[in-house]
Amino acid sequence: MSSTLNKGDIQLQISQFILQLKRQELSGSHDVALATAHLLLRFVSASKWSHLDQLIGDVRVLGNRLENAHPREFACGNIVRRVLALIREASGTDPEGGLAASSMFELLSENQPATGEKGTTKKVLKDAKADIIEGIQELIEEISTSEENISTASADMIHEDEVILTATPDSKTVLAFLLKASVKRKFTVLITESFPNDTEGAHAFARKLAKAGIETVIIPDSLVYAAMSRVGKVLIGARTVLTDGSCISNAGVAAVCECAQQYRTPVLALAGAYKLSPRHPFDIESLIEVGDSGKIVSFTDNAIVDNVEVINPVYDYIRPKNIDICITNLGGFSSSFVYRLVLDHYNPLDVDLSN
Repeated sequence: MSSTLNKGDIQLQISQFILQLKRQELSGSHDVALATAHLLLRFVSASKWSHLDQLIGDVRVLGNRLENAHPREFACGNIVRRVLALIREASGTDPEGGLAASSMFELLSENQPATGEKGTTKKVLKDAKADIIEGIQELIEEISTSEENISTASADMIHEDEVILTATPDSKTVLAFLLKASVKRKFTVLITESFPNDTEGAHAFARKLAKAGIETVIIPDSLVYAAMSRVGKVLIGARTVLTDGSCISNAGVAAVCECAQQYRTPVLALAGAYKLSPRHPFDIESLIEVGDSGKIVSFTDNAIVDNVEVINPVYDYIRPKNIDICITNLGGFSSSFVYRLVLDHYNPLDVDLSN
């Protein structure tokens, strides 16, 4: 597939991908992550480079372009950094930026007058490229199976006749988790109506659960605190999980998690490993996307529109202390352990792609 691509083809695909991100024609962490991984697979396969440092530079430039196209589509930047970590591993670059071991192709590329050395260098580069491509393919497989792998823990996390509350009806991971649990457990799910951004999604989510025989109730957002005393666990889908264990999720989730803390109700955040981000929440406002305020107040209501500033955040920031367990396709971890997973998946040199 990739061998037939030339430089013009891949640049056209990159331009189309960036346009899709800007127009938000491509959305949802899973779909964006998968599409980004496929794009990088084609990019690495089609790129011509004589040294892995050159490839690292090219991927960083591409990653910066993709992030600028939609800065709050975190999965895109996460996948770019995961691929950069693969390339650095192939080049022997350690987390501190030094060389863990001088790569064979580097030694051979410095002096090439002897017979056979040039051919050997090309072979080593070819092998490195093959390893990187294989790593990206494994990453694609990981993303594709993450929901299924996360849902395998559902029977252990959800108990018989338990009441589960979720405030993320658009999460495919939460849906898969609940459907898998319903095979072995009987339980009730409370779904917040998610006004004003995803009320229709809440009803669609409820219909899918009810079709699977799960007792389902949609409750107004304002009744979460009153209902929390009956809730055994809160289940949320995360858009991204930051280094300190905090996460970005749907608007309204932060209030639900605060209520859960008051009642000592466990909060479980479901997120594939591709949603783990090396970013820190230094500027929380920059992480939150603001949506259409017309969903809250009609623009025809001049008395309000002219005198009140209406803000409709699409996402919420959830503090790490309000999340008890982060369940990934790698297993379940406390929020305080997330930093260790981030160190395992990313290189500190690539946290900032802008320089």
